[in-house]
Amino acid sequence: MVAPPSRSELLKSSALFILTFLSVFFVHLFNWGGGAWEDRQSIVNSILFASALMGILLAHELGHWVVARRHGFEQSLPIFLPVPFGFGTMGAIIRLKSMPRSRAALLEMGAAGPLAGAVVSFIILLFTLPYTREDVAIPEGTLVTIFNDPLIVKILGTLVLGHPPGRYSEFHPAALAAWVGCFLTGINLLPIGQLDGGHVLNGRFPKIAHRFSRWIPVAMISLGLAWGLFSLAQGDVAPGAVSWFMWGMVIRFVGADRPIPVPETGLGTRAKWVAFLILLLFVLTFMPVPMEVETVPKLP
Repeated sequence: MVAPPSRSELLKSSALFILTFLSVFFVHLFNWGGGAWEDRQSIVNSILFASALMGILLAHELGHWVVARRHGFEQSLPIFLPVPFGFGTMGAIIRLKSMPRSRAALLEMGAAGPLAGAVVSFIILLFTLPYTREDVAIPEGTLVTIFNDPLIVKILGTLVLGHPPGRYSEFHPAALAAWVGCFLTGINLLPIGQLDGGHVLNGRFPKIAHRFSRWIPVAMISLGLAWGLFSLAQGDVAPGAVSWFMWGMVIRFVGADRPIPVPETGLGTRAKWVAFLILLLFVLTFMPVPMEVETVPKLP
């Protein structure tokens, strides 16, 4: 019998959720929303962004928590992580209190979070992509951040707009939150150690999971560093290089590149299909270069 969460754990998780919501709201307002307190629309946009992103993160973490309990092992409630940069959060973590009893339990627990978060993200995109602004006038020579689109945004954009969103399109705040949700999902599905993708790979192919977990972070750090140095030599700064170097270093620093022990048990058909869905989700959400910075060229 899995014990219910304690009152103190529930209060801690709830307090961090509220703090992270506020962090996401303020970072969006001041970094992406114009930072105008007197502008009611800016405040509304930041509320929409924070509500959508926190809803995606909550669905993701509760997916892990619910499936773990169904498989009879215990996890902490989600610990949300507010930060004063980026989009206001680095997501959330859940701490294992007991080990999975089977490969299927590990695999399905690891898969449940990304699948639940992706469903919420995709629904938000379907309802908000029609509000995409493609006629945004950006002055020539302006330095802008480009959000490159994952495959799922291109597919859904074609479905609801008739074509993928343009390079300089402006998303509805909730659609931007769903983009962030896709970005975090793609990162989290890398087949590394204690990331969700690592849990799925460890459950599906435990004999090779350690190799992926050992070498992929090293490749992220090495390629990010080489790419960054090359960009600096060209007089440019590549956000992609910085992000891959940073993610690789964080994964190594916190020990997330070490897979958890997996029981030597068989794997049923359902778990194998779940692993296939995760592979498909990775293809739909992963972006090798999520963001770019460029100067708006002169119109022909």
